[in-house]
Amino acid sequence: MTGGRLWSGRFSEPPAPEAHALGRSLGFDVRLASQDVEASIAHIRALEDAGLLEAEEAKEMEAALAEIGHAIGEGRFVFDERDEDVHSVVERAVTARLGDLGAKLHAGRSRNDLVITDLRLWLLSAGRTIQLEIAALVQVLVDRAREHAAAPMPGTTHARSAQPVTLGHHLLAHAWGLSRDLDRLHEWSIRASTSPLGAGAIATSTLGLDPDMTAARLGMHRAFANSIDAVSDRDVVQEFLAVAAIAATHLSRLAADLARFTDPALGWAEMDEAYSTGSSMMPQKRNPDTAELGRAKASRVAGGFATLTAVLQGLPLGYHRDLQEDKEPAFDAADTLEAVLPALTGALRTIRFDAAAMRAACDEEGLYATDLAEALVLAGVPFREAHARTGDLLKRAAEEGRALASLSPKEWAAFGVPDGGSMFDPDRSIAARGGSGGPSPDSVRHQADVLESLLAARPSQP
Repeated sequence: MTGGRLWSGRFSEPPAPEAHALGRSLGFDVRLASQDVEASIAHIRALEDAGLLEAEEAKEMEAALAEIGHAIGEGRFVFDERDEDVHSVVERAVTARLGDLGAKLHAGRSRNDLVITDLRLWLLSAGRTIQLEIAALVQVLVDRAREHAAAPMPGTTHARSAQPVTLGHHLLAHAWGLSRDLDRLHEWSIRASTSPLGAGAIATSTLGLDPDMTAARLGMHRAFANSIDAVSDRDVVQEFLAVAAIAATHLSRLAADLARFTDPALGWAEMDEAYSTGSSMMPQKRNPDTAELGRAKASRVAGGFATLTAVLQGLPLGYHRDLQEDKEPAFDAADTLEAVLPALTGALRTIRFDAAAMRAACDEEGLYATDLAEALVLAGVPFREAHARTGDLLKRAAEEGRALASLSPKEWAAFGVPDGGSMFDPDRSIAARGGSGGPSPDSVRHQADVLESLLAARPSQP
């Protein structure tokens, strides 16, 4: 490598220090070292298959690559200030160990196809970890939902009390969203399991390499179909970020509920001390920091998706150095999810719900207005009339300072619902909604069963 760089042969002067500093990606892409070694070993075998390396040469190069990978992973490797990225580091180290034999490593490949191969391998591994963490959180949501399948609480719309539901029903609403994140990650992983190695810089090579065999060696489903597409598109990263952003949004909403439930003004839950913090000044404080941070982190992931989308839009086909900007958002998104998921899972597993406080909050009579209107509908009243009559009843009761439960049987009969006085009962209201997907205890238990079946049937990962 003339001048210590992969591309120096055409140049008589090194890059300006500031240009080198701008283009140097080693600080973040060094985490691709193990994937770079894996891809390089697969490429060596392709060179051997093509008759460009002897079996002993391939074996010697593979051993050198494995040692380099271990040295980097264990922090023993000595980097050079001229190293641009992890790919040049690995090739430089192989050449330093093996001389002319090591210099054969890069035949038939480019950093263009190598870098996206490494990143796909890394993302697939990160995706598997994230899926396991999401599945663990869904299981905890299911467990806590079963525990509180019959515990009434006010359901809300517009952050205002709406109708009675159960805590189990509410928790499973979060579980269903996260289950779709599992589906999205799996579907993404199927598309992501495509090997670009062999595409070269843009137009493959003349060396007779077999990209399909290389893909199989890497454990990927298929090889690239078009060499330009293989090196120039980053929709695999963009889609990962989009899926990650949706998952982070679901986590943020769950975290927001945990923070709200544990607000002493509401008093519906208490966060375990292990997932809370105190104040440096106010001794009485017990803050839901785990929930607050989980709520906030979604913006980082969404920002990464927006960043990469802005980089890619309008970019002509072919490799451009702009594409170097794909890694940091991807790494950050994976790191963020891998930090938030276990923290929220632990917080949810240990949180103490106050079912009695939630039931007491169901004393608000407005929660049963829809029940009254639907009772009129069952008696043959058109819904719009039933809606108006119920609204008028609520208005008059408020003006008179009366509780609806205090209305006499005669007043209820005049309203059109003779048993109206018995309808202000959360258990009755919830039990009446026993249809599929509803809040009744039986429905909640059925949803929990279905979710657990989905978790058990999750396909193995590529």
